[in-house]
Amino acid sequence: MRGAGNPIVVARRVTRDYWKGRARVRALRGADLTVEKGDFLAVTGPSGSGKSTLLHLLGGVDVATSGGVHFLGRDLARLTVEERAALRLREVGLVFQRFHLLPMLTAIENVELPLAAARVGRRERRARAAAVLERVGLADRLRHRPSELSGGQCQRVAIARALANDPALVLADEPTGELDRATSRRVLALFQELNADGTTLVVATHDLDLAAGAHRRIEVVDGTTRP
Repeated sequence: MRGAGNPIVVARRVTRDYWKGRARVRALRGADLTVEKGDFLAVTGPSGSGKSTLLHLLGGVDVATSGGVHFLGRDLARLTVEERAALRLREVGLVFQRFHLLPMLTAIENVELPLAAARVGRRERRARAAAVLERVGLADRLRHRPSELSGGQCQRVAIARALANDPALVLADEPTGELDRATSRRVLALFQELNADGTTLVVATHDLDLAAGAHRRIEVVDGTTRP
């Protein structure tokens, strides 16, 4: 359940500028957002509005041009690249639209990757990867490679990989963008189940069904957030 007053990440007056040649592009223009433990938040808005940029800033993948993002009380702008990478490995699970699974690895080997990066021992990481794949309904697909799985199964492997290190926050960027409607609904049901078990989720999406299934929704328009 959502815990009021127990924020995982807080963004205040956040801007993010990029440069194309000599032209400045402002992707975010003073965005504000608080994500509390137990949230299931949908971030909606048109393409190019800044949804993905906002997710990248929340997870420390990128840093703001101005304003502040605090993750578990830590100012991400004050961390080094290495410190942010370590924080992401321990506390952030990332789910992408195109899965980003390594094609030569099996499902269980893909899920083991963040555990190996966190220096979890081989026997323990194998057991934990198997357990999280079972949690997303893929106990019978551990040895299958991505080419042997459906799109929905690949996305569930990607979700399992995001959960492997038991992160404080899962960020999903258009997780149903490559999926058909029926499969998208199954991914939504999985997100709702995970959230009911205590996983905190922020999902950037164009999928209206997915947005409606979240507990809370904000819109990003022209780089600013609207409740």
